[in-house]
Amino acid sequence: MRIAMLGIKGLPPRYSGFETAVDEISRRLVQFGHEVVVYNRTGLSTHPGKDYHGVQLVTLPTVQTKNLSAIVHSALSTLNVLFRPVDVVHYFITGTTLFAFLPRLFGKKVVCSVDGTDWQRAKWGRLARAYLKLSERLAVLFCNAIIADSREVQDYYREKYGVDATLITYGVHDSVSTRGEWLERLGLSPREYVLFVGRLVPENCVHHLIAAYQQLRTDKKLVIVGDDPWGKTYIGRLKSTLDSRIIFTGGIYGEGYAELQKNAYLFVLPDEVGGTHPALVEAMGFGNCVLVNDTPSNLEVISDSGFSYQGAQEERDLCRQMQMLIDNPSVVAEYRRKAREHARASYTWERVVLQHEHLYRHLLGFSEDRLALSAKSSASD
Repeated sequence: MRIAMLGIKGLPPRYSGFETAVDEISRRLVQFGHEVVVYNRTGLSTHPGKDYHGVQLVTLPTVQTKNLSAIVHSALSTLNVLFRPVDVVHYFITGTTLFAFLPRLFGKKVVCSVDGTDWQRAKWGRLARAYLKLSERLAVLFCNAIIADSREVQDYYREKYGVDATLITYGVHDSVSTRGEWLERLGLSPREYVLFVGRLVPENCVHHLIAAYQQLRTDKKLVIVGDDPWGKTYIGRLKSTLDSRIIFTGGIYGEGYAELQKNAYLFVLPDEVGGTHPALVEAMGFGNCVLVNDTPSNLEVISDSGFSYQGAQEERDLCRQMQMLIDNPSVVAEYRRKAREHARASYTWERVVLQHEHLYRHLLGFSEDRLALSAKSSASD
């Protein structure tokens, strides 16, 4: 098959879970013998040339504004893909699907991976939020298939639009990182810090995490990994804390990111918007004990292999649960093991890629594929 993927910032992945997903899915589809083209935004990729592990990269410009960057880039990418011999056009995030009707008119199958209920995110203004609500409807109208990353989001699309979205989550992979360069650079010791990873935007509730952490009785650090180019005011407010235990690192990727994940004492996710958070899945895969806001999507991911706090109580219950875990290292050690086992059993990139390939083949009317054969093999075993 010939597949085009657009809507992300760029490969190699340095920005969000969708970039990581496109990286894993596109490279593995190429290994399966498919042709894949991915659209990058000018200035956001460090990779030289047009070939990325067999994936064809097409770099197109956009405008550098918070509300229009993705829309303008998806418009240019859509116009470009119309004249390419591709079978499937895969959009990432509903906000990029304004022009998705065009590939469909040209006889291509169109898929969209939705980012939870994106319009609920506090970073968007009134106009942007209205557009994102509209883009949900456009994605349902224009696309042949919708992909949801959690049952909560899947239920939302079924109840609101009567659409049976395909459930495909994220994956985890092994890392052999044993180096201590980043810990040394940041003045950290293994198992002596609590970790948050994510965009520093209001809906990820880092302000609640900081407020709760300031009340803890501990010498452990709080390491906050992430940034947001459009959120300078909010980030400035976060960094105004006088607590010397709190460290802001900005964005860290690759081996540095793996090193911080593998050596944390505890991973905390206080986000309040639905959908699977890739960093949570990865934290469990790295063997972290995890503590999450009790949203349905977060509880779905951790199952019985992590801890949650009552988000309605904000700092109070978050503080109570963090203190309990800091005071009980044996409990944390046990749940590191449970989280790792659960993630490795439930979230694999191999299965994620097979599910994408299966969906593409189904839309194109192709016959039995690797996912079906794998299911038959498992049943016979």
